[in-house]
Amino acid sequence: IRDRAMLVARICQLYPNAVSAVIVEKFFQIYSQWSWPQPVLLKQIEDGPLQVRVWNPRLYQQDRQHRMPVITPAYPSMCATHNITASTQKVIMEEFKRGMNIMQDIVAGRKTWSDLLERHEFFHKYKFYLCIVAATQSNYEEHLQFSGMVESKLRLLVQKLETVEGVELAHPYVKAFDSGYFCQDEAEAQNVVNSYGTLQGEEITKNLKSSDDEEKSELEKTKVELHLTKMFIGLKIDLQKGDKKLDIQHPCAEFFNICKSWPSFDTSKHHIQIKNVKLYDLPNEVYVEGETRPAKPAKRKRTAKNEVQKRPKSTGAVIAK
Repeated sequence: IRDRAMLVARICQLYPNAVSAVIVEKFFQIYSQWSWPQPVLLKQIEDGPLQVRVWNPRLYQQDRQHRMPVITPAYPSMCATHNITASTQKVIMEEFKRGMNIMQDIVAGRKTWSDLLERHEFFHKYKFYLCIVAATQSNYEEHLQFSGMVESKLRLLVQKLETVEGVELAHPYVKAFDSGYFCQDEAEAQNVVNSYGTLQGEEITKNLKSSDDEEKSELEKTKVELHLTKMFIGLKIDLQKGDKKLDIQHPCAEFFNICKSWPSFDTSKHHIQIKNVKLYDLPNEVYVEGETRPAKPAKRKRTAKNEVQKRPKSTGAVIAK
């Protein structure tokens, strides 16, 4: 949030007497044409008396790698957008340009402000998604630590996916989804983990007691408490050769190793999985009330004269823990 606040603040500095509508218009216009990686600064970077590192791309190689630097004004100055990857930069720039086009239509009277505030289309946009599941067989407080660690490492998985041939874009969703259940035993808990994050998984969990149940204190004595968090990455795939398959085993394996190196990782309690979920298999939870989920098109009937040739698989399911 602070990086967006600083972006808006910079526009307010440039147009101190402008009304809010002009600020919004200039926001999209200026940042859609910004010469990245030129930094956005609210004030000049200052050196101070403390022995702390200040953002300086001329001195530090890591700072030179920042794609869209937005620099904090307080000492010591740091980059608030250090976690932006090649994929997220593409997504942000597309949204800046889309916002600029909508604002031009609003000014011209062809659209209204509601068009600018429409809900995103993330769960309609891609054919394939990766669902990263972090699960803990323990209380919510312990799960919060584990899921927070996994979520903080998600950008590393995105960066590794970007290096895979055939992956044009790896777009992480900005929000994680949390659930908690009481299971009969560890076998049922493992079954929930294996199916969680898919449409089938919702069928399995719909009859389970929620971890927020009023009888929680009694359920804790006889049931297995399970907390889960799912995160999604949309994949835009471009395979040039028809017989080529997409192999993401290596970046996923590296991500598992990073998460399992967490000092508090316990194989008896903590589980992590990555699943390939197709658009039509996404859980209903990711869609808001009133939103129409994508409908699977009817299969074309094959005829002897015009037989439909099968396309090669572009991704393989990846499930590991």
